[in-house]
Amino acid sequence: MPRGVTLLELIIVLALLGLLAGMVIPGSAALSDRVAVEHQAARLLTAYRSAWVTARMQQRLAILRISADTLAIRTVRGASDPDTLLAWIAPGPSSAGVTLASPAHTSVFGPDGLGLGLANTSHVLVRRNATRKVVVSRLGRVRILP
Repeated sequence: MPRGVTLLELIIVLALLGLLAGMVIPGSAALSDRVAVEHQAARLLTAYRSAWVTARMQQRLAILRISADTLAIRTVRGASDPDTLLAWIAPGPSSAGVTLASPAHTSVFGPDGLGLGLANTSHVLVRRNATRKVVVSRLGRVRILP
């Protein structure tokens, strides 16, 4: 009896593999989008907390600038001092293919850690069908909403 695989058996196996790949690949793309958006939301949360810690530790004003391409924290001695010092910088959400659907925003934290001039702010992060909203209260509290 000869050993081997017939052409029909090979075609059936390839068709089954094609069907499995067709079911798995779209699901993994959606998962990849959700993970990327979650990661960028966590980075925004970290940026706000880092600005708060920077203001408290250095006893200076900390200015957090959030835009699509950059997250940056600068410190300044006081309101009358025009010189700022870059304390921290990181790439923004667009570096991971995530769109910041809300406009760029600047937040200021005082030496006591309280947000100065903050209003309730929302940052909306979008990548295809995955969406997350990062909400900042006027006191500087940050939370991530689905």
